[in-house]
Amino acid sequence: MQRSVGKAVIGMVAWMGAVGCGTPEGSPEVPLAEALQPAVVTDGPDFIVKSVKGPASVREATGFTAEVTVCNQGTQDGSAQVGLYFSVDAVITVPANPGPYTDQPAGIAMTDYLPVGACQQLVVEGLSQVPLAGAYYLGAVADPQNEVPEIRENNNVKTGPRVGIGDEADFIVSEVSGPPSARSGNSITASIQVCNQGTQWGSTEVALYLSDDAVITVPASPSPYTDQFLGASQPVGLESGECRIVSVTGDLSGSLEEGPYYLGAVVDRFNDVTEFLEDNNAKAGNRLGFGSGPDFIVSKVSGPPSAQEGHSFVASVTVCNQGTEGGESEVGLYLSEDKVILPTLFPEPGADLPLGSREPTGWLEAGQCRALSLVGEASGVQSGAYYLGAAVDVQASSSELIEDNNTKVGNRFGIGQGPDFVVSQVSGPASVRQGSNLDVSVTVCNQGTREGSTNVDLYLSKDAVITPEGPQSGPSTDYRVGSESLSWLEPGQCQTLTVRGSAGGSSSDGAYYLGAVVDPWNNALELIEDNNTKVGSRVGVGDATDFVVTQVTSPPNVQPGQSFNAAVTVCNQGTRGGDTLVELYLSQDTIITLQNQSSEGDRRVGNGWVDYLAPGGCQTVSVEAHASVPGEGAYYLGAVANPYQHGSPELITDNNTKVSARLGVGDGTDFIVSKVTGPASAQRGGMFTASVTVCNQGTRAGSTYVEAYLSEDNTLTPQSPWGSSPDTRVASQFTGYLEPGNCQTLSLVGSASVPNSGAYFLGAVVNPHLDDELLTDNNTRVGKAVAITG
Repeated sequence: MQRSVGKAVIGMVAWMGAVGCGTPEGSPEVPLAEALQPAVVTDGPDFIVKSVKGPASVREATGFTAEVTVCNQGTQDGSAQVGLYFSVDAVITVPANPGPYTDQPAGIAMTDYLPVGACQQLVVEGLSQVPLAGAYYLGAVADPQNEVPEIRENNNVKTGPRVGIGDEADFIVSEVSGPPSARSGNSITASIQVCNQGTQWGSTEVALYLSDDAVITVPASPSPYTDQFLGASQPVGLESGECRIVSVTGDLSGSLEEGPYYLGAVVDRFNDVTEFLEDNNAKAGNRLGFGSGPDFIVSKVSGPPSAQEGHSFVASVTVCNQGTEGGESEVGLYLSEDKVILPTLFPEPGADLPLGSREPTGWLEAGQCRALSLVGEASGVQSGAYYLGAAVDVQASSSELIEDNNTKVGNRFGIGQGPDFVVSQVSGPASVRQGSNLDVSVTVCNQGTREGSTNVDLYLSKDAVITPEGPQSGPSTDYRVGSESLSWLEPGQCQTLTVRGSAGGSSSDGAYYLGAVVDPWNNALELIEDNNTKVGSRVGVGDATDFVVTQVTSPPNVQPGQSFNAAVTVCNQGTRGGDTLVELYLSQDTIITLQNQSSEGDRRVGNGWVDYLAPGGCQTVSVEAHASVPGEGAYYLGAVANPYQHGSPELITDNNTKVSARLGVGDGTDFIVSKVTGPASAQRGGMFTASVTVCNQGTRAGSTYVEAYLSEDNTLTPQSPWGSSPDTRVASQFTGYLEPGNCQTLSLVGSASVPNSGAYFLGAVVNPHLDDELLTDNNTRVGKAVAITG
């Protein structure tokens, strides 16, 4: 990594000297503006920068990596140089003599030879050399010196994210979630993830707000106080690149009017901390219905993929009441030409078509959900492709906390008489040598209303979008490598076939996506014509290794500073043998960021060596690690094979990381329910016994409280201090004192006092009031259903 960054920096510095720092001694003095005059062409390449990604911050005069996607949308193939720039504003200006040089060159790279319509994601090494520390826009320019005659010369620039350069913190709120509703006078608790994306440690508080809109505004005199402050956390200290989930509790004042609000959070609300960016500290989360009333939503819609005109069908619709009081309403099915469901009480232009009568939801308590089967009839519309949707409380017969969240769009829906071919699965080998055959398993289904047959084409693509050859799309930028005929398929029938292809058509070694296209030339008249492609697994093409981590296991919790062993399984799915280094990291999120000279990264806690692996071979190694982290809490344990890409390049370089389950680092208990069993049936209102096994997988001994529930679905929602539960609590009991690693099986005797007879899931929760534990979101378990009779 150091050598590659050094080369990039040396080349970039030389380029800066030529572009923005005067003419080198001994060179002919030709004005650069004159030298850069483009030649006008009508037939040639046309390079654009599609996207620019870079780090959130970097120290001054430090190497960094940016990702730049470049496309050739011209009429001829070609390649071009790509330059990185730092700008104080969002307009990227390429420096040219005699100046002034407003924007700062930061790095250069060269694209591959790009065919017409092709794109390439370049990894560009840069240097953060700027006149003054602060916040800059990172931008990229294709063909910055106009060396390549293009069809258009004014579309080569793209502005990317802002980057903080220097030694400062930079706090952001990345996620806000809280309850969907609350009453006046209630306390609510929100989960807020705050991150420091700067280069230096810092500390800040996290404040919780309610807002009428999605823009969270900190009240300040003499401005009107539009948003309502609810509460704040204690100061949170964060290392560079560190994120932490903070629970903030706030009180809802009785002076608020009932209705919908946005829940939001702000870090450093009074600007007490000097940051790179001062205008990125707020974030809006979910909406919250405030007051006393129900709030009906449709949480799920699913139906058949097609139906004949005039025929009936059955769809499943789940309706929930996420308000603060019980209520009932009606729900109906709708057909829409787009993803927006627009139901109306009376037919109006632009309204979507109801598919049958509305059905009653039945009484739903606050927090309760119910799955309903609705019968619809596909009539009154032309044949073609539609979206199936549902809407609840269309007549506004119920006064709800939030009135504009009553619709939900579901699956695509074909109406008429015809087949509808889709590819449901594509899988092939992990790697193949250039010129070798590859056998790919492709499953094709006919989800239409009539039988039919067609062909399947196999493709290799550099990206996850398969662009097939066809009468409308024209030549493909992807590589067609095989084809196979499909047998006659009846409606609802699927066929899995092996399509043989050859990897000889790809332009270069590297990573490709396997993809398949059914009915590639639109020879069959289908109900839905734009659902014929499917991208599958990736395949590495060439002669090289490809190391992947397939499994990481460790103890569930450890003491801070304690040594522990993790078992890491590494496989070589490439075409050549090799050995590799493997490193362990602790991260507060599921993305492992390596420690290197341009980023603080996640905490590296151990490493080991994997011996020579032949292609297809695997090895499990025991890696000793040390739980050295900034603070106690929950961390993800991850492993990275070949972290610095030593030796020859791999076929696929971005699949080397695996994240395991979370690991609690600290001195505390961690209770889980490992097993829940009960009778197959019970009399409604009668007594029954549930068996619940509780384990303490923490680092400290303790006891806890256990509750058993009966739930209409397999999601258990325990009662909380600030809200009721849609599930029925049937029993409770304390455990004994459990040492770390010990378990206890309890017999809980309860009453099956549920609202109605039917099937209910038996579940249990430990520590329902979330007293301090190392991990607090692993406390529930749902077992099998119990038939409640009588």
